Amino acid sequence: MAGRQDNLMEEIRLTFPRKVSYLRLVAHISKQVCSLIKKCRVGENFANDVELCMSEACTNAIKYGYCDETEDVISLYFQIFSDRLVLKVQDKGSGFNLNNLPKPDINSLSDRGYGIYIIRSKMDNVQYSQTTEGNFLTMTKFFKDQNKA
Repeated sequence: MAGRQDNLMEEIRLTFPRKVSYLRLVAHISKQVCSLIKKCRVGENFANDVELCMSEACTNAIKYGYCDETEDVISLYFQIFSDRLVLKVQDKGSGFNLNNLPKPDINSLSDRGYGIYIIRSKMDNVQYSQTTEGNFLTMTKFFKDQNKA
């Protein structure tokens, strides 16, 4: 499904230092990538969801995704397919188990622990994998007819 390469139209890659100061750039680039998609089914809500999820994923990678000073970068992949946008965030950290994350307590006043919850609520598919090349959080959002939503 999201891993198929048969209808990949464009791929944009970006690598940046693992610093919070780059989050605004990530948000801006995420919105701009959505503007490249020439489909009437990709509107402002789609772009806002992508921006929010990339910001959350990169925030987590910045906070937790590090190994050592030589690998202290995060890589982003924006893959535009005919029917979906696939977003990947890669880091070199120790990783985590996506399925073992607890749901955040929405009644608490904590400002932590909502990132993956938000990503899962906005994206159509969320996967996490650990490889020899690093950890990958892969998020997929399908293009949908905004008039039917």
